[in-house]
Amino acid sequence: MSDPTNGYNEADRHFHAQDEAALKAIRAKLDADRAKAAADQAKQAHWMRCPKCGGQLKEVRLESVTVDQCGGCGGVFFDAGELDTYVRHHRPTSKGLEKLFGWMPGWTVGSGPSGR
Repeated sequence: MSDPTNGYNEADRHFHAQDEAALKAIRAKLDADRAKAAADQAKQAHWMRCPKCGGQLKEVRLESVTVDQCGGCGGVFFDAGELDTYVRHHRPTSKGLEKLFGWMPGWTVGSGPSGR
């Protein structure tokens, strides 16, 4: 029987609801894909770029860790945990690292920035 308020009978209403649900799922997937593409594009603009000069970073082996070195200014950058690993394996005898990182809470030469 037809519904005079919207022109659908029960079968039409059922298929219309299925179509709406399918379209909603397709739209949600497209929105998620667009958001991922936008995030990837934003990451690409900064990925492996020097924070000082904007030059291209390359991975370089520094004894026990792999660090990122700028091809432009020569800066060396440690990812999370790399400096701690390097210090733990090399136990520096000079106070150079202490001078650089002594301001950090919990930092002592050999314990790393986490204070472990």
